[in-house]
Amino acid sequence: MKGRDILVGFLVLVVIVAGVLAFRKVKITNVLKPTPTPTPTIQQKIQSKFTGLTIPVGEEQADLNDISGGNGMGIATRSEIVADLPTPPVGQYYQAWLGNGQKLVLIGTLKNAKGGWILDYSSVKYPGYNQIVVTLSGKHILEGSF
Repeated sequence: MKGRDILVGFLVLVVIVAGVLAFRKVKITNVLKPTPTPTPTIQQKIQSKFTGLTIPVGEEQADLNDISGGNGMGIATRSEIVADLPTPPVGQYYQAWLGNGQKLVLIGTLKNAKGGWILDYSSVKYPGYNQIVVTLSGKHILEGSF
């Protein structure tokens, strides 16, 4: 009887331990996992910043990333540049350039409008120029490519 009691006691102990482990596993797997929040794209950030701005669907565009260490950003199409940049110091201004990997061509000075900086231009005269650069007093601020 003693051997049988030990065996029954052991089995009861195994069942209890298995039950506790199963309960803990269920409890752990039911912990809520945070849902990742999608990071908005540059286009979404720019469209929320600029009043009434719509970028036509299907139009070729380039994200303009701040390479100066700041928080600027922008979007360029083949006919418009829109940038979220701070107000430049007095006497300085933002200029936009088209590049082809060897040469940069000045296409204009960005104007303050609609809550940011905008330049309307035409890239038709510059086939093969796929790089956009925005400068402040000669220093590259934003860059992107089509």
